[in-house]
Amino acid sequence: MEQESLFDERFLQSYAGNIVSDPTTAIVELVANCWDAYATEVSITLPNAKAERHFKIVDNGKGMTREEFEHIWRTWSYNRIAAQGKKSEPPLDVQGLPRAVFGKNGKGRFASFCFATAYIITSRKNGQEFVCKVSRTSIKPLVLEEQSFIAEGVQGHGTIIVGIDEIPRLQLTEEKAREIIGSRFLANPAFKVSIGGKQISFNDIPDYLSEAEVEVDGLGKARILHIDTKKADKTTKQHGIAWWVQTRAVGQCNWSPSDYERILDGRTSEAKRYTFIVQADFLNDLDAVREDWSGFKEENSAWQITREAVQDRIRKIIHDAGRNEREATKSAVIERVGNTINALSPVSKDRVSSFIEEVVETCPTFGENEIVQLTTILTKLEQSKSRYGLLDVLHKCAPNDYDSLHEILTQWTVSTAKLVLDEIQNRLKLIGELRIKLQEVGVDEVHELQPLFERGLWMFGAQFESIDFTSNVGMTQVIKTIFKDTSGKGSLNRPDFVVLPDSSVGFYARPSYDENHDEDGVDHLVILDLKTTGLPLGSKEKNQVWKYVKELRERGYIRKHTKVDGFVLGDKIEVGENEVNAHGDEVKIYPMLYDTILVRAEKRLLNLHSRVKDAPFLLEQREELKKFMEPLSVQQMDLAEAAR
Repeated sequence: MEQESLFDERFLQSYAGNIVSDPTTAIVELVANCWDAYATEVSITLPNAKAERHFKIVDNGKGMTREEFEHIWRTWSYNRIAAQGKKSEPPLDVQGLPRAVFGKNGKGRFASFCFATAYIITSRKNGQEFVCKVSRTSIKPLVLEEQSFIAEGVQGHGTIIVGIDEIPRLQLTEEKAREIIGSRFLANPAFKVSIGGKQISFNDIPDYLSEAEVEVDGLGKARILHIDTKKADKTTKQHGIAWWVQTRAVGQCNWSPSDYERILDGRTSEAKRYTFIVQADFLNDLDAVREDWSGFKEENSAWQITREAVQDRIRKIIHDAGRNEREATKSAVIERVGNTINALSPVSKDRVSSFIEEVVETCPTFGENEIVQLTTILTKLEQSKSRYGLLDVLHKCAPNDYDSLHEILTQWTVSTAKLVLDEIQNRLKLIGELRIKLQEVGVDEVHELQPLFERGLWMFGAQFESIDFTSNVGMTQVIKTIFKDTSGKGSLNRPDFVVLPDSSVGFYARPSYDENHDEDGVDHLVILDLKTTGLPLGSKEKNQVWKYVKELRERGYIRKHTKVDGFVLGDKIEVGENEVNAHGDEVKIYPMLYDTILVRAEKRLLNLHSRVKDAPFLLEQREELKKFMEPLSVQQMDLAEAAR
């Protein structure tokens, strides 16, 4: 069963918006349709309920065939650009350059409903003429009823729309309509629009129009008419610079690439609000106009000089026109951030105030909120210790780094990100330092390695992340702190670990607690026995750790149930000595290569060390360690040589 779509009576209002409800929007849409049809003359009669006068608009554009009309009017979201292109060619009997069109989605065809509840449309093209009634109901947004059709023999081209039925009461006067249309469609002298039988001219837009002259050295005088629509349109179409020579348009009204470079950014509201008509008749005598009037001859020196002079003057006009707006923006910004600025030192206060002044003057695209944000950032930089160092770092970043930084700061606070990154940085630097210091056989790990492993217990496993340990105290104090024994004796040669001829030994303990949550001993002990590089690890080295454990048990420092993990580290292991020595369930002693623990550490950091090896802090560390590993340069003979 075939079913029709149903429409709520509010559908057209929702679909077309202001086009069917706002007379100023609707009248611009209708005139734009005439422009797109390449009309040169448009005549408008506004409706007047009191005088019983219906709306009417007549144009001499290309018109439509019946087939074109039915396709366009019956197609929702009609794609004008895809169907007819971005340019509109003139009718066969009209000379002119292709026009850039306004229409995109075909919604402008509903604008007549703003001036009439229903209308009759008559259009002629290619010898055809059709007449159709267009109306709408509460359940159908568009109803087409053909009144007549002539298939051939009709002269001329163009379209007529006449309102019928009820005449709406509008608040749009002829004077206001002239202003609205004139401010947007006076740039091309070949496009004439009349309302009530009177052609729209510059006299109809006194509040939108200003005039200036520029003397072009040695060439002549150019007249500049500045049209300000007061409100930015959605696009720059019919805005920009229109050049007239001998009351004839040269090229299209637009902002050229050169204008964007010398005058303004095409994305700004000014680019969608201002139109400048430049009358420079002297360029015709100087052979600056192309033969088809599509533009000027780029190599012509008179055109080059004139264009730059006019662009400079237009830039000044725009700047002067925005003075009041800039002052208002400046005052609004200071009102919002003034208290913060006043808290700065006099020098910083002057610097921030000058910044606001310069940004408002030189960056017209920045709104109040953007300037407030920038000023707040600058104020915080003035208050910070690093001052403008952050800006130098950002200056060196690639564009994709900014995207990454934005993503990080939207998901993390700076404080939490720094906390995590600091920990990662410390661990990466530890890995880097260990790698370099383990390169040379015979390096004194007693002095160089044990302090590093004190900070790197995490490398041995996640269970050691939270172990408490002591450092930089005499061995007696280490024993006293870890094992709670005040009578223990320790070597003072190195106060933070035990020093032996071929190794260094560190003890790291996690306390145990009784039922009252008081410490009552050691729950878990880690012993790190770091051997000199070049010394193979065997049963002797593993048994030495077991002797430490037995000694500590005998002296009561640890209990039988205390868990002990002993790690004996070196750069080589004797054949057959790779196995773990276990003494009951509590004590395990692991022989391990330095390279193995470093590989484990890198995996625990997800191999970040190799992926971020060019990080600035790692490059800086490598340079420092390179200097550390280099022998000192000697300027004199040693004592033995001197004694000979």
